[in-house]
Amino acid sequence: LGPGLGMSLLMAALHEGNVGIVSTLSSMTPVLILPMVWIRSGRRPGISAWIGAILAIAGTALISLG
Repeated sequence: LGPGLGMSLLMAALHEGNVGIVSTLSSMTPVLILPMVWIRSGRRPGISAWIGAILAIAGTALISLG
């Protein structure tokens, strides 16, 4: 149910909004899920996951500001 709803909302956003903004925000989903996985499982994700999340946030910020 979740992936179907997510893709439906993504398609609706692409239909109504700016493609660049929608694509950038949708690519942040795995980064936003990272803390939720930690809370739900009780296991801290590895350092490489956090480094990747920081790089993704920094890249999104550079795209948004540039």
